[in-house]
Amino acid sequence: MEISKITIPDEWCYFAKGNANILFNYTGTNDYLRHKLLRLRLLKEDEQYISTCELYDFIELKCKHLFPKQIIDIQLVVLTRDFVDRLDSAGHKVKLSERYGLLIPNILDGNYTKYSLSKNCHLYVGDGWTSSSHGKRTTNKNNDSTPNKVESKESIESVVFEIKPKWLYDNTSCRYCRTCSHNQLRGFSRHFCPLDLLYDQTIDRGIDDILNKVPTSVLKNVEKNCIPVRSLLRIFLSDPSNVFVKLKEYQRINNKNDLIANLTSIHDVSQNLSLVMTLRDVGLFIKIERYDRTNNHHNSHNNIHNIIEVENYGKFVVTCNIYDLDLKSKSKYKHWLDIENKLQSIYNSSNPNWRDCIRVEAEGPTFEI
Repeated sequence: MEISKITIPDEWCYFAKGNANILFNYTGTNDYLRHKLLRLRLLKEDEQYISTCELYDFIELKCKHLFPKQIIDIQLVVLTRDFVDRLDSAGHKVKLSERYGLLIPNILDGNYTKYSLSKNCHLYVGDGWTSSSHGKRTTNKNNDSTPNKVESKESIESVVFEIKPKWLYDNTSCRYCRTCSHNQLRGFSRHFCPLDLLYDQTIDRGIDDILNKVPTSVLKNVEKNCIPVRSLLRIFLSDPSNVFVKLKEYQRINNKNDLIANLTSIHDVSQNLSLVMTLRDVGLFIKIERYDRTNNHHNSHNNIHNIIEVENYGKFVVTCNIYDLDLKSKSKYKHWLDIENKLQSIYNSSNPNWRDCIRVEAEGPTFEI
């Protein structure tokens, strides 16, 4: 489908950007495009550039069968240079020669207020929340500001957690896991350890750590609106087939040649390692909605196993979507190796401001990272 035949650039506004992609939100009246984002590639050095077609094939052929219900739907669309050139990219450089883009659903479509809890964790509160200066707030993922004053004027119907779980594995020997070590290297304050979300004995403290960064007034108002976030997250994470457990399974290194420390050239980067490194950088949207029996989406076949009932609170729909499945260029191996070398002095260091990560006994031969 050639996108310029059904819409014009003026109907798209800048929404957000990452390291490799830029997103535009549809603002027109075409029902087919409503609630969708257009994902384009940013200008990159040729050796690091991966085309949209290559990325699309990677997601459809290598990733989707691993997470058939969690990976967001994507559609390949044909671009024209003139269409892309006329988009308002807010000063960011888009790859004008790229002939294809991706249409994806906007998980955050609606009226949400964003709270940045840490670099890799954000909370969005939807419906019934307005700032004192605006009747409606449009979320900008690059704007980490919090409204000066937030009031609850209507019932809150949904909350969304955006989390990048990063590296998930059984830590058998180090004081700090790879993700926590990397966060220390970058000078971040501790928020939560993703490994805590994997094991029954640490799920509660992981949830506590995540919620401790939520402003008290916000958490109280969510709970006042009868959304038991803590209980719902506990039930979601206790499912042995939840997305964190599956990510851990597919991130597993089974060949010592795929260990970053053993890479010596671009030719050492296998297809499996490229997939693993992609899965180590995905993002998740965990959406909690109050169940509505008149909502066709809530009652769809896909949501049969997503309905959770909490005593005294009623039913909720808890869904999880995976995004940012960007195939990693093999040329990044030098960067991976450089980071791994820098982390060696942190894995077993002593940091009074950082709690030790959980360590577990290995079940048979294992290659951690």
